Amino acid sequence: MQRLVVRGRSAFTLVELLVVIAIIGILVGLLLPAVQSAREAARRMQCQNNLKQMGLAIHNYHDTYRQFPWVNSNSTLSGGSAFVAILPYMELSNSFQLYDFTRTNRDPFNRQVVAQQIPFYYCPSDGRRRVVPSCSSDAGRAPGTYAVNVGTQDYNQYWAWLGADRPSLNGMIVYSDTVDRKTKMASVTDGTSNTFLVGETAYNLPDYKFSSGDCQGQPRYSFTYWCNPFPGSTACTTEYAFNPRDIADDGVFDRGWVRSFRSDHVGGVQFVFGDGSVHFITDSIDAETLDRLAARNDGRVVGDWGE
Repeated sequence: MQRLVVRGRSAFTLVELLVVIAIIGILVGLLLPAVQSAREAARRMQCQNNLKQMGLAIHNYHDTYRQFPWVNSNSTLSGGSAFVAILPYMELSNSFQLYDFTRTNRDPFNRQVVAQQIPFYYCPSDGRRRVVPSCSSDAGRAPGTYAVNVGTQDYNQYWAWLGADRPSLNGMIVYSDTVDRKTKMASVTDGTSNTFLVGETAYNLPDYKFSSGDCQGQPRYSFTYWCNPFPGSTACTTEYAFNPRDIADDGVFDRGWVRSFRSDHVGGVQFVFGDGSVHFITDSIDAETLDRLAARNDGRVVGDWGE
């Protein structure tokens, strides 16, 4: 007599599938913040490495020329930046050789250099809120999100009257036409381990908009091009708000924020100090301590500033 064999179901029921999907969704929800945190930690480490490399390059420049590079790299205020001057020490000698320091950073001849997207001049945590270059005002220049420290005072107020007495800046890096036109290790009397050398900037100011060109009226977010020596582009100060957070169209915007150190990291900004060490400066730092860290020679050495 032949026996009947009853086989079980091989497929899930709809309810079982829904349960599995719900479990997977819960697991993804739990793991996603951890994954995002890990990615940001990796980006922050890369940003730290960028700062270390720039600090080392500036030290090598100093060993060669016995002074720090100028913000504007030559004797004009529209030429290259300190970051152009240190290209040979960032293993980009070929790009350095192509740059004509007798021309401006906007000159079409120099575009072959200033249009280069250089990874270690750009923090990977930056939100990339717009493509740079994308507008005529960008003049073909690639973005950068780092700026040298010129101290506690804003140089921009002197920009318009070049025939007047030259100002003095108290940061580690200065412009070629300031009173203190040469700074070196010996100039940092407060100690290189207590003084900012290079810090971060970011494209995170939506209320800073183009005032001319084919993008007039649109958010510019910032104008940090690694080749541009203008204040706020590759030179920042502690005179204004530290790491400001601009909310689009909220009616609150200080143009000085463009010349403030800031980042897209949560809670603070990273700096490489004069001794080559990199530190994360939190938003909670008080203004007086911040100014002391920005000044190279004010005689007010910070003993324990924390991180």
